[in-house]
Amino acid sequence: MSNSTRDQFNDLLRSEGLNAGIIPVSNIPNEESRLNEVNRLGILNRDLDQEAQYNALTQLAAIITKSQIGLINILGSNIQQCKTNFGFNVLESTLTEEMPREISICQYSLASPQEPLIINDLFLDERTKHFKKLEAYENLRFYAGSPLISSRGFSIGTLCVIDDKPKKIEHDQIEGLRLLADQVVNMLEQEFNDNSNQNIDPEDISNVIETNRITKYFSTSSILFADFVGFTKLVEIMEPGDLIETLNTFFKGFEKLSKKHGVTKIKTIGDCYMCVSGIPTQQKDHAFEICSLAKDMLQFVDGINIQHSVLDKPEWNLRIGIHSGPLIAGFSSDSFDVWGDTVNIAARLESSGEQGKIHISEKTSNYLGEKGIVTPRGEINLKNKGSWKTFFLDNLI
Repeated sequence: MSNSTRDQFNDLLRSEGLNAGIIPVSNIPNEESRLNEVNRLGILNRDLDQEAQYNALTQLAAIITKSQIGLINILGSNIQQCKTNFGFNVLESTLTEEMPREISICQYSLASPQEPLIINDLFLDERTKHFKKLEAYENLRFYAGSPLISSRGFSIGTLCVIDDKPKKIEHDQIEGLRLLADQVVNMLEQEFNDNSNQNIDPEDISNVIETNRITKYFSTSSILFADFVGFTKLVEIMEPGDLIETLNTFFKGFEKLSKKHGVTKIKTIGDCYMCVSGIPTQQKDHAFEICSLAKDMLQFVDGINIQHSVLDKPEWNLRIGIHSGPLIAGFSSDSFDVWGDTVNIAARLESSGEQGKIHISEKTSNYLGEKGIVTPRGEINLKNKGSWKTFFLDNLI
């Protein structure tokens, strides 16, 4: 299809979408920077349809989720390009090669770009209930997409699956989709870097590598915050030297336990200890390891308190919050640090928890699966984050 014909066809589709009542996504976070990232990687100008490795990933996505169609879609400013697909015939592939972003389902992933977009029934969801009025969507009922997040933390599109029947998919299937999406991005960026480095003076390559190490996006991780309840009161009643010595005892113990479980300490802030698992290895058991650490931390505090009781010293009480999700990690002022909403939510879980307990999010509970024995806490309001379903971790199997 020629460019002029394609533009005319897209204008017609936009008009049909508007008349059908489809409301495009708005207030996209960091949209200008996101589009700069799409342009930097040059993905809109690349043809992936003939590359077997990308075709295989769309097929795997369909198999894992037991769906009919798998696609890699890239989102520009006003268009969506399907770079490769599994399950479409020749006509369907031609028609979906490019379409207006305003009538794509993938566009809604841009509203929360670090979370999967799962729509169990397109006919019932407020965002997509009018799509059935368009011929291209009249037989589609299910959608699941995992965002394609670049190493700089921007969404460039989705790896998604669709089906003609409404359904639900399990946490492990969503995780499988995420892992495949990570693989798509890794291949795209590796090819881009290979092509870019061909034009760089060999003496400058080390500088490029060092620059790329400054920050990197990780699609999954688990963050732990722990602090001591009543610390202000302890400051008032303890001698400064005693206070500092006790804090150092706890933090040194926590660091040893972190190393035991393969968890990375981020920093201590006052009486707060912060650490992360899943970086950089992205191992599947990151939630289990950090929860195992949390249980050991509570036991360690109990052991120190037994000693304090004998010596007639004050008791220290720890509370812990854990959340799992994506984040940006890297080096700032020569020290390791992490940023993102996952970090903020873990901090909120800690501050709204209870002493002697491990307060975890539903996402962390899902990662634990049958290995975690939890007590539902119900819906609680996390400051500036709204209502969340949370749990107390009782034990690990």
